[in-house]
Amino acid sequence: MVGSPDVGTWGCEELHEAVASATVGICRVTADDWSAVLKLVGLGTGGHPNWKAGGQPEHWYYWRREVLAYQSGLVASLTGGLRAPECYLISERVDGNVALWLEDLRGATPAVLWPLRRYSVAARHLGHAQGTFVDRRPLPDEAWLSRSWLRAYLTQRDVDIRLLEDEAAWAIPLVREWLSDSLAGPLLDMRGDQESFLRALDRAPDTVCHFDLHPANLFGADDETILIDWSFVGIGAIGEDAGNLVADAVLDFHVAPEHIDELYDIVRDGYLEGLKEAGWAGSEEMIDLAMRATIAAKYAWIAPAMLRAAVDRRDSLNKRAIRDTFRWWAPVIPFLIKCAEQTRRLIEATA
Repeated sequence: MVGSPDVGTWGCEELHEAVASATVGICRVTADDWSAVLKLVGLGTGGHPNWKAGGQPEHWYYWRREVLAYQSGLVASLTGGLRAPECYLISERVDGNVALWLEDLRGATPAVLWPLRRYSVAARHLGHAQGTFVDRRPLPDEAWLSRSWLRAYLTQRDVDIRLLEDEAAWAIPLVREWLSDSLAGPLLDMRGDQESFLRALDRAPDTVCHFDLHPANLFGADDETILIDWSFVGIGAIGEDAGNLVADAVLDFHVAPEHIDELYDIVRDGYLEGLKEAGWAGSEEMIDLAMRATIAAKYAWIAPAMLRAAVDRRDSLNKRAIRDTFRWWAPVIPFLIKCAEQTRRLIEATA
């Protein structure tokens, strides 16, 4: 892997604690003039309850999917400025785990440090890469690729929807401070139309999707965007990843909520530019529909999660002090409702 038996003194540091169970461990391995990221992948039992891996290829979180994405050459074939980290070695271990030795991206700028304008570049690279699968190259058909990923993911996120109808939950002082109970009706409508939003995505052109496109998985270096963690890669709707990026960038505290409309426009316009560079000649309305349908369908759980945290008197939510999260998330709720309303209009207009 290194190309020489003389690499000097080895070192190893854990990068972060894994949330998803298929990531058994992840660390940076260093030598005197060399470094790599070692990601151990396996059918683990740790991590968050919402991110439990499965042992079968059709599972939404099949534990070997990222390994197969590298072995197949799929992620190495991306074009238009988007790429995955270089994979130096894939090693099957005697304990049943798989070691992925990957490019160390210390020289690249993580998206958590990007200015807003850099999201436009990343969106353009994404649009170009995904646009080629729509018009210029066949979609891969391997059995291990995820399919109907968003539907499967949403089964993990429905447990607290009933709280939207709970007057006592809306009356909690913390909730009253940040959210009006007048939002309950539109939020219930958004959840009620979730299947309609998903069917709209089903009708959109298919492409290769990452399905976990958020700033913690993105890096920028020169005129390229590097996307890590391909655990969910599969076939999905054009525009789906772009919509996910907008919402997650704000909900995970990387972009301030007052900039969410601006970020949406930046990502949509950059994504459209990349699609057109790749030869795609579809309508802009289709991309707007797919992005907004993704946001409206996927993030119906946000307000119920806020209510649940308040009902349970939790001190934190999404790894932040609960009051800080409420302050950040509350302004996003009207944006989610607006996405649902605009998705309905776009569905009617394209029917």
